[in-house]
Amino acid sequence: MVGRMIGRIIAVAVLALTLFAPAANAQSQQADVVVELYTSQGCAQCPRGNRLVGMLLREERTLALTFPVGIWDYLGWRDTFAQPEFTERQRAYSRALNVRGRFTPQLIINGSNQISASYWDEARAAFDQAQARPLRRVNISITRLRSNRVRVALGSGAAHPGADIWLIPYDTGPIDVVVTRGVNRQRRILHYNLVTSVDRIGSWNGSAVYYEAARCAPQCAVIVQEPYGGPILAAAFTTPR
Repeated sequence: MVGRMIGRIIAVAVLALTLFAPAANAQSQQADVVVELYTSQGCAQCPRGNRLVGMLLREERTLALTFPVGIWDYLGWRDTFAQPEFTERQRAYSRALNVRGRFTPQLIINGSNQISASYWDEARAAFDQAQARPLRRVNISITRLRSNRVRVALGSGAAHPGADIWLIPYDTGPIDVVVTRGVNRQRRILHYNLVTSVDRIGSWNGSAVYYEAARCAPQCAVIVQEPYGGPILAAAFTTPR
């Protein structure tokens, strides 16, 4: 019994050190706004939406991510970065936000608002509204380990049973692709903060918790979100070493 109690004390101490380590050790910062762009290289307006993300990511405490989808692959050009899990994430938003079908370039802000990224003025207004009501400050730390592994730790907060914890590696770019067929034939398309995978690594119910996972290169973000494409509760992202 004494041995078990000592073990629990040690485990709590380790978790506390992980959660409340200095920011320099955690190598990450909190996000006030999360912007997700669903884009396609086969979409005529998507290069414009991509440029919008390139501007928004310069805003302080903003996490802006690009999710390529293959919605227009049948028009003659297959998107070189699209992945099925990105399509599923967009579909979940369509169901949660009551959007009829899917479209690109689609901007999702904090998991609770959507707008076309073609309309820069309207998109900027929606972004400014989100900045005025920033995400909650759950203590999230992202610590790089060896071999691109990462430790994600969340502090305690208001209870949200079953909230998903997503680990999202991305390449800051810009990464450019020259399209040779389809509606964007002979256009050079730039991608900013290009997502390479999206993985659910665990859940959060409001209690302090931590997880370890693979793949955090070149950078990665952590998004805490209500299930089934619900609102984003909190987020953080790594900073350059």
